[in-house]
Amino acid sequence: MSLRKILVLDGVTAVCRFRDDGVVMEAEGMLSRDQMERMAKFAQWYRRMVSGNTDVLSLFSQMRGWSPSQGWVVQGAAMTVCSVGNMVCMIDNAQGSLNEIMRALGETAHE
Repeated sequence: MSLRKILVLDGVTAVCRFRDDGVVMEAEGMLSRDQMERMAKFAQWYRRMVSGNTDVLSLFSQMRGWSPSQGWVVQGAAMTVCSVGNMVCMIDNAQGSLNEIMRALGETAHE
C-alpha cells in the first residue's frame, strides 16, 4: 500500500515513512516539509521510548507478548498521531477510523 492510499483514508491529513534515524524517506499530506520532518523525528523518538518502556514492562511483569511493541497512538482533543514501524500519520479525530488507519499503517510498514 502506498502513502497516497493511506492519505485518502478518512481523517488522514499527513503520512510519512522515515528511516531509523528519523529522516523522512517519503511524505504525503497537508503539512509543510519542515512539519513532516518534525513529525518523523517525533515518531522516531517516541518509538524508541515506547520500545524501552515495553521492554521494562515485559521484564517486570514476567509476561510474554509486551515486547516488541506493534505501534503507538497519541490522541489529543482534535488530532491524533499514530505510528507502526517506520510509518507515522496525523489524523483528524472527527473524521478518521483509528482501527482502519492503524491496520493500513501496519500493512504498509511491513511491505
